Amino acid sequence: MDSLRETATRILRKTLAEMAPDKLVSGAVATDPENGAFRIGSLETSFPADTPVYVLGAGKAAAAMAKGLHEALGGSIRDGLIIAPAAVAAENGRIGAIQVFPGSHPQPDEDTIASTLELVSVARSIPKDALTIVLISGGASALMELPAGKLTLDQLRTVYHELLRSGAPIQEMNTVRKQLSAVKGGRLLGMIPSKQVVSLLISDVPGDDPAFIASGPTTPDDTTPQDALHVLEKYGITDNIPREVTEYLSTASEQKRGTYTGAHHTEIVGSSGIFAKVAAGFCEEEGFETWTDPNQYDALIEEVSDYIIGQVRENRKRTREAFLFHGESTVQVSGDGRGGRNQHLALLLATKITRRKRTLVMSVGTDGGDGNTDVAGAFAAPDSVERAEAFGVSAEKHLKEFDAYHFFKSLGDLIFTGPTGNNVMDFQLILIDS
Repeated sequence: MDSLRETATRILRKTLAEMAPDKLVSGAVATDPENGAFRIGSLETSFPADTPVYVLGAGKAAAAMAKGLHEALGGSIRDGLIIAPAAVAAENGRIGAIQVFPGSHPQPDEDTIASTLELVSVARSIPKDALTIVLISGGASALMELPAGKLTLDQLRTVYHELLRSGAPIQEMNTVRKQLSAVKGGRLLGMIPSKQVVSLLISDVPGDDPAFIASGPTTPDDTTPQDALHVLEKYGITDNIPREVTEYLSTASEQKRGTYTGAHHTEIVGSSGIFAKVAAGFCEEEGFETWTDPNQYDALIEEVSDYIIGQVRENRKRTREAFLFHGESTVQVSGDGRGGRNQHLALLLATKITRRKRTLVMSVGTDGGDGNTDVAGAFAAPDSVERAEAFGVSAEKHLKEFDAYHFFKSLGDLIFTGPTGNNVMDFQLILIDS
């Protein structure tokens, strides 16, 4: 089993390196060595070498993305501002001409508001003849925020807290966030004067819909305040949020958005599907026959665990195999334990693979963090439950209390990567050595 663990760890490490946000962004820029003209992603337009470039952005991976863009286009970048987690901003105060300001995650704070005001100021000052490149990754919904109307930061923080505990999928959470924000739902795009905007996105949303990635700051929105109210009612949290919020949504008509009249192109440079594809290549290098789920999962975590087991059984060929899954589950937390989606999913799977011998499950958050812990995820094996019971640790009890962290800590099966600088949802690798 140790050899499978070492193999899984090696595959994860290689995949994270290949999916580094700076590499994803620099790889999306192609420069003509003869005249310096450049193209971005699948955009057919070619920009002259002297095109003035301005940069905006936010997210857990925004600083790394900015490094990649600086590597590719540093000489053309005139100014820019991105918002990153406070620790990242402290480490990277400036990347070439791009300023890095601090924000907070998973809830906005005073730094978030102040930094977003600065970002909006930069956005409004961009010349019309410039190219604006917007770098967006997971976490930007909290890192970049301005309350709509007369709403306050404290009111938004309460809404964020309730949404995170509700079990609502990210699309529904971001439906609410968009309607309570002055910069989401395409509103940031309407503030940019330049005639050409290109958004480079790293997706942390099942389905990779730009309208919901980071709540779509540069993607026109078709949700309404009534849609947001419906989400709050659906998950029974209307009574838990400030009255001013529900009153605002009940009385607000569509927020006015600035009309953007230039050309806008969106390119997804990283996603969970791309991550799984890269990992599958490394699995094949290790001698495994691979099966990669063609779809991102997006369901309650109990349903995801059953789905994963079902797909492994259906596609098993009795060879040395690797099964790869990716997406984001939803969890309805009922206990006060420590853990996260990946540790909880690993524990659920540990209770279902007790009859398999040479099997290893690895479940990780690609950002290196999982829930309210400092670990990326956990390993699960056929004997995990039995080994824990020998220490007097109950899988059933830790599942009920949402305390998978202490279950796997007792076994030494937690996975530590540290912050990866990326965020393309969650990833599960199941290795079976026949």
